Amino acid sequence: MPPRSKRDRRFPVGLPIVKEVRLSLWAHTRGKSKTRMAEDILIDRVSKSDNWDEVCRDLRVEAAIRKISVEDLIKEVLRADGFDGDVDVDDVDWACLLDDEAEEDETGEPM
Repeated sequence: MPPRSKRDRRFPVGLPIVKEVRLSLWAHTRGKSKTRMAEDILIDRVSKSDNWDEVCRDLRVEAAIRKISVEDLIKEVLRADGFDGDVDVDDVDWACLLDDEAEEDETGEPM
């Protein structure tokens, strides 16, 4: 059996008890486990284009402040989160994750 990936491990999510009770009841009404319901909620939130647009903007701002490329920032974040063993972080065109807007520098000029 191959060793488990870091990404395969469950991560603990600390919820206030009231929120956990709501999640439990919501999951019950959908015929799901609490874990599966939480996964579905996270997948939905991560998949929403408005949320992704905000992430792209925030990455561009942070990269500009730190004076590094957005791609380098993405690589740094993914390595810190333990993806380097699961994803070849260096050999991916991370710009394809960003929305179609051209990347601009602080003056608004295309880079």
